[in-house]
Amino acid sequence: MKPKLSIIIPAYNEEKRIGKTLDSFSDFFSKNKYSYEILVIMDGCTDRTPQIVREKSRKNKNIRYRVYPEKGGKGGALLSGFAYASGEYVAYTDADGSTPPEEMLRLLNMIGRYDGVIGSRWLKGSIVVKKQRPVRRIASRGFNILIRLLFGLHYKDTQCPAKVFRRDVVKAVAKNLSVTNFAIDACMLYVIKKMGYRIKEVPIRWEDKAMSSLKISRAIPNMFFTVLKMRIKKH
Repeated sequence: MKPKLSIIIPAYNEEKRIGKTLDSFSDFFSKNKYSYEILVIMDGCTDRTPQIVREKSRKNKNIRYRVYPEKGGKGGALLSGFAYASGEYVAYTDADGSTPPEEMLRLLNMIGRYDGVIGSRWLKGSIVVKKQRPVRRIASRGFNILIRLLFGLHYKDTQCPAKVFRRDVVKAVAKNLSVTNFAIDACMLYVIKKMGYRIKEVPIRWEDKAMSSLKISRAIPNMFFTVLKMRIKKH
C-alpha cells in the first residue's frame, strides 16, 4: 500500500543532526499511526551521514534513501526525491529539524481544496522560537522581495523549508524544472503559478538551528542569477 505522505529531506554532511531529525519525524508519525515514508536524499556527503541514515533505515522500513557521490545541491536533491516519492502527498523539509513534525502534519491537514500549503516565518501568527542571525534574516527578506518583483509572487516567505503538495503537482512541476541550488523553492512556486495550481501560505512554528552549511556570500548571488535566468527564459 502506498503511503499517504512522502517527506523528502535533502542532506549534505548532516551527521550531527540527521539522526535526531529522523527519530523525531518517524516517532511522531508512527505514534499517530499515520501512513508515511521519509526519503533522505544525500549528495556529495563526506561525513557519516550515509552510514547513520542506512542504520535508521534498517530499523524503520518507512525510512528510504538515495546516495549520490557528487554534490548536486538542494534543488537536485529535491527533484530526485520528487521522482521517487510515492505518497498521495509530498512534503519536504530541512535536515536540521527546524520544522517540527507536528507542523508538517498541520500543513497537510490544511490542504483541503488547495494544491499545496507552504509555511511562512513572516506572516502574522507565525512563531519563530529562535531567530536567524541578522545577516541571514536580511538576506532572506531581500531575496523574497526580489522574487516578488521578478515573478509577481505574493508569498511572504518562499524559502521556508516546510511545504506540502499533492503528488501530481510535484510530478508535473518537476518536468519543467532543472534548478539544482537553493533557488529551487522560488522557481518551483513560479512554475506552479504558471501552471495554474492554487497554493495557500500559512504561519508556521519554526526554529533556527545552528551549524548550517549554507554560505550566504556564495548562495545568494547564485540564487539571484538562477531566478533571473529563469525569469528571462519564461518571459
